[in-house]
Amino acid sequence: MTKDLTIVSTTSPESKELVRGYLDSHHSGILGTSDSSGNPHVAAVYYERDDDFCLTFATKTETQKAKNMLENQQVAFVIYDEKEQATIQITGRVERIEDAAAKNHSINAMVKKSAELSGREFTPAEKLEAGDYIAFKLVPLVIRLGIFARPVSSEEEYYETLLFSQ
Repeated sequence: MTKDLTIVSTTSPESKELVRGYLDSHHSGILGTSDSSGNPHVAAVYYERDDDFCLTFATKTETQKAKNMLENQQVAFVIYDEKEQATIQITGRVERIEDAAAKNHSINAMVKKSAELSGREFTPAEKLEAGDYIAFKLVPLVIRLGIFARPVSSEEEYYETLLFSQ
């Protein structure tokens, strides 16, 4: 389980708030996983952010992403905002959420965000016959926010980076 996740480095004093704001203004992203042989797979997920910048999300046990995460905890996550020309890239590891209340919270958050954003009654996961629900927490090692609409003088000024240590 996650213990003592701390930010050890930021690009600027504003990095944490910019990253927090970006994550809170979006509700889905693309999760990259791979199996134990390194075969890649990507899938869209709805997520929630906690106070430590960890992301929680739910899926079903027989989806390829769930199978991969149970074999290989290393993942990548990306969100792209076309209008703002901004992207966030997260690398880290996942932990299975075992606590029933936390797992149910993650499932309910997915259902709520899906309904709000799509206007549809069922989430994509609900439509799949792919086992029971399972929830995960993405524990970040690096979060890199690129804001390409910024007027800057050097390429590195586009980025806000948070580095984590456990």
